[in-house]
Amino acid sequence: MRTSTRLLALALATLLYGCHASPEPDQLNIALAVFPDEAARYESFVADFESQHHMHVKVFAQTYTDILQAMRVQAGSHGSLDLIELDLAMLGEAHSYAEPIDKVVSPTARGLFSKEAWDAATIDRQLYFVPHRLMWQAMIYNRVEVPNPPATWDELERFAREHPGKLALKGARYEGAICDVMPFVWTAGGNECAPDSAGSIRALDFLRQLAPDLNDESAVFREMSVLEAQARGAVWIHFNWPFAIGYLHTKGLAPNVNLSAPIPAGPDGRATALGGGYLAIPNSAPHPKLAAEFIEYLLTADTQAKLSRELGWYGSVPPAPGSEDAILYAGYTAMRPFVRARPTVDCYADLSDQWRRAIRAVLFDDAAPASAVRSNILDAHDRCDCAQSPSGSQL
Repeated sequence: MRTSTRLLALALATLLYGCHASPEPDQLNIALAVFPDEAARYESFVADFESQHHMHVKVFAQTYTDILQAMRVQAGSHGSLDLIELDLAMLGEAHSYAEPIDKVVSPTARGLFSKEAWDAATIDRQLYFVPHRLMWQAMIYNRVEVPNPPATWDELERFAREHPGKLALKGARYEGAICDVMPFVWTAGGNECAPDSAGSIRALDFLRQLAPDLNDESAVFREMSVLEAQARGAVWIHFNWPFAIGYLHTKGLAPNVNLSAPIPAGPDGRATALGGGYLAIPNSAPHPKLAAEFIEYLLTADTQAKLSRELGWYGSVPPAPGSEDAILYAGYTAMRPFVRARPTVDCYADLSDQWRRAIRAVLFDDAAPASAVRSNILDAHDRCDCAQSPSGSQL
């Protein structure tokens, strides 16, 4: 059913954006992975750009997966999408369908985001993507039940042992599991490209120790389901993106009940996974010059501040000191210096899937870390050897 739905969505996208479409010369078509209400707010946000260029920005709200598929379909032909947004995990695969944009991004614009954010967008020393709405994870905790949130692995383990079921991980079979687990791997000295290294095994062993005391729903939790569990008090600590604290705030559950804090430090310090969307100009874009001008418009401090304010996206501009947002997002601000990107490689989807299987084996099947890594990653038929990938940007 899911495959049929996706094929139908692709067929509709092809019909709408395909070779026979005639994009208006005064319209910039952007495909974003947003909800319909966000698309409406985005179209309001770009009113200044429309006024300056005497044209209209049309936002198509799609999933990241469908956007990538539409990008593939239109590659090499005259498409209808001028700009597309992709998840960071898709960049390695998508760069062959995108235009290099090194000349579009000024040195001043590069200063808006971290070196890690730009490195993730750079493949074979060429820049293909620009950060659009970057985010990273922090710890969400119930300040009523947990007045002193755990700051280290030892404290996190003690919390889990003393409060069974109140710590949760996003363990469902999707990318969220990687974003929860990789900070532990990195801060143990491990690396997703070296799953059998001492650091990687050490991190998985630590997670195995946590496993018996995790919330029983961890095996199926995703961003919203674990957040809802936090909202109703079934979970006291989990790791999530900035939208989570905003959601709790709108429900009247933050900052009075829930707050954000740094992810507990491991043996090698702190780390958090970089996430969010990147913009690219497809090589089939009908208006590449106008698309480049839109990117230049986005990459200014004033526009970034406006984007954060009007869309509620926590990214390049931190909250003003002393503001309510500064209190709400304190954990995210604290984690800003410790953001790391997953490898930008063509085979990342395979690598992520292999890691997810190993993680689930350790957490939910009580598999020994070395055995889980060997059977799910090292012995995989289509193993992604990302350390040797020529297109990867290793951080």
